[in-house]
Amino acid sequence: MGIEPKLTEYPGSVSDGTIHLPGAQTRHWKADGTAIQEEILYTLVGTVYCYYFQIDQPTQIHFETKTPFVQLYHMMDIKGKGTLTQRCSAQTFPLLDGRGVYLYTPKDLYTLHLERGHYLIYGFCFHPEILFAADSGEPEFIRPLLDAFQRQLPHLVASIDFKAGLQTHEKHVELYNMLIQGKVCKALCILQILQALFDLSIRKIRHVYEQHHPNRMLVDSARDMIINHFQTKEDDITLTEISGKLKCAPNYLNKLHIVHYGTNLNTFRKETRLNKAKTLLPNNKILYVALTCGFKDQGSFCRFFKRETGYTPQTYQKNK
Repeated sequence: MGIEPKLTEYPGSVSDGTIHLPGAQTRHWKADGTAIQEEILYTLVGTVYCYYFQIDQPTQIHFETKTPFVQLYHMMDIKGKGTLTQRCSAQTFPLLDGRGVYLYTPKDLYTLHLERGHYLIYGFCFHPEILFAADSGEPEFIRPLLDAFQRQLPHLVASIDFKAGLQTHEKHVELYNMLIQGKVCKALCILQILQALFDLSIRKIRHVYEQHHPNRMLVDSARDMIINHFQTKEDDITLTEISGKLKCAPNYLNKLHIVHYGTNLNTFRKETRLNKAKTLLPNNKILYVALTCGFKDQGSFCRFFKRETGYTPQTYQKNK
């Protein structure tokens, strides 16, 4: 984990008891008024983590994920402004006080941008099958995350954020008390508490989802418009153009897409554009593909393709 400005790794606790997971792997960093504490606990059913940040000046934390996973995380105490940025596709997710979210996290490089303040984030990384171990069928609003995990999509996919309120906090305390009593190895106990957290959060997400469900046709019309555009035209299409044709506000349309598909509409637009480029690349020159996909020149297309896939168009052509 890289930290800017650089902090010195510190031998003792820096959070004054704010977080502690018995049996966890713990690391601390400290310099002047800035302190970071990392607690990671590996269990048989997944990885529990806690992060405490006391930030005295704007700080960037760089880290890399080696494998795709799904996580449920709660932002229990956010007093400041923070965003998570996926460097591959330049997506950002804000840190919101008292909120929670399910997030599919692909293998990639990330940066956490933190303004002055303090932050407490608690989460659990797991295989998606754990989430639905006790359910006969998964909720519709979670399917985008499962689809992203199964297809190993290159971009972040999130559920609707939900309130991480008193009941959520009580479940965290229950899990904490169980761990502090030395029951770290009892995976079934951890799973039962996590399942209760899953059920609680899903009920909250479902309420928001059902409020917006009647507008699903509007979102699907926008997606069809994007697909048809890139099938028949040789230019790009913007969110403003799409929302104008559907006679609704861009922000509202984008919010609806996040509710139903877990990502913003521009991510879907980029994915559709990228798929067109991948279809054309094996049998065409790169400049032709760039212009046909609506890029002004070959250079801008190559930068886009490298950012979204991790390799150049030339490499893609050779492997095909």
